[in-house]
Amino acid sequence: MDVILLERITKLGQMGDVVKVKDGYARNFLLPKGKALRANEANRKKFESQRVELEARNLEQKKEAEAVAEKLDGKSFVVVRSAAETGQLYGSVATRDIVEILADEASRSAAARSSSTSRSRPLA
Repeated sequence: MDVILLERITKLGQMGDVVKVKDGYARNFLLPKGKALRANEANRKKFESQRVELEARNLEQKKEAEAVAEKLDGKSFVVVRSAAETGQLYGSVATRDIVEILADEASRSAAARSSSTSRSRPLA
């Protein structure tokens, strides 16, 4: 199936490229997630009319990702896991574990900001 990519997809192509993919990949992943459109004449016209908007959205997402990367740059996090005496881990540190650690860090920093900026007012 030929599709028009609405964003950059690793190992597939850039935004606006018309690529041939397997039908299942298009039906089950690209089309439902809004990452591509079927490559027909109507969708090509639709894509060209929305191209500027899509590029702006992609640029905004890239800036947000760079801002997050800048915040995390240089930080280190400790993950406690069982290990053998030689230091080899029994399990692994999964993506889910990293997400939980980052969420905890974000909630702690938000709590610290709110407690330092809140002022107690007298009732009366």
